[in-house]
Amino acid sequence: MLKITCIDIKEPVLHISSGKFTAGPHWQHKQMYHDGNFEIMLIISGTVYLQVDDHYYELHEGDCLALPPYHHLHGFKDSPANTQYYWFHFFTKPNGFETRSMAENQLKQDLGDLFTQKQIALPVQFKINFIDKAYIIANQILDVAKNNYFTSLSVDYFLTTLLIQLSFDYYQTLTDKPTSTMEARIDVIKSWIQANLSENLRVNDVANNFELNPHYLVRIFKSHTQMTVIQYINELKLDAAKKLLLKTNLPIKQVASMAFYSDEKQFMKNFKAHLNLTPSEFRNAYQKKFLDSSSFDPEKPLTKEYVNYDERFHH
Repeated sequence: MLKITCIDIKEPVLHISSGKFTAGPHWQHKQMYHDGNFEIMLIISGTVYLQVDDHYYELHEGDCLALPPYHHLHGFKDSPANTQYYWFHFFTKPNGFETRSMAENQLKQDLGDLFTQKQIALPVQFKINFIDKAYIIANQILDVAKNNYFTSLSVDYFLTTLLIQLSFDYYQTLTDKPTSTMEARIDVIKSWIQANLSENLRVNDVANNFELNPHYLVRIFKSHTQMTVIQYINELKLDAAKKLLLKTNLPIKQVASMAFYSDEKQFMKNFKAHLNLTPSEFRNAYQKKFLDSSSFDPEKPLTKEYVNYDERFHH
């Protein structure tokens, strides 16, 4: 049975705290109890070993933990040094969520009831497909949370947007249609390109590996992906660059090299053409100092008195 939490989004959720955490040597998550508050964890790198009540979770890169209220949690094993994750605590409005136990076949039958204009649904753990989108929104939340906006609703809306994105990602994993033989073949080609991405990868290299005529490869690839092979290769390179810009402080020249660009100037030109921002502008959009978990006491109870809950939802 799967535990699915349905969250009412007719109003934005109430952001409590958030941050980006980096584990030191021999780190385990401290003991906590979620007294009415939710927690979202997005794993950037490494592994987090977490016990929630009597259940054990291993959270790897690209995993999401969406933990509803009223659970005890703590680490049960040391995480590798430099494990990183984003974390977010929030409240919903009164009676703004419910948790359901559902069989997988029932889950797929009830999609129209779970995912609506006014409600999202999330399991406790799942793999994020569109991780770049989640990372970008996560950084926006941390940036906005540290700005002195005239209304706290700014970060509440951004956090609600992240929840909608995560729910949409999960929804798509449930609605994937069976792939045809050709679609399966294209998936294999895409996986090979990802595994063999380099500065010098060309269409002919891909075609030769699969013993295909290059023109035929280009035609079938575009008919199933709506992009050419070269466009797909360039998209992978830009995705790699965006991750490095968000997750590291490496110089732009080194980012370009690690994202498989031999020419720094060409990298900057391509980046600006696709995102309307230079790499530095993209990175500096999130230059605020984020609240790190090391300066936040997770044993401090996050009750509704911690924020202006009654003022927000009852007045």
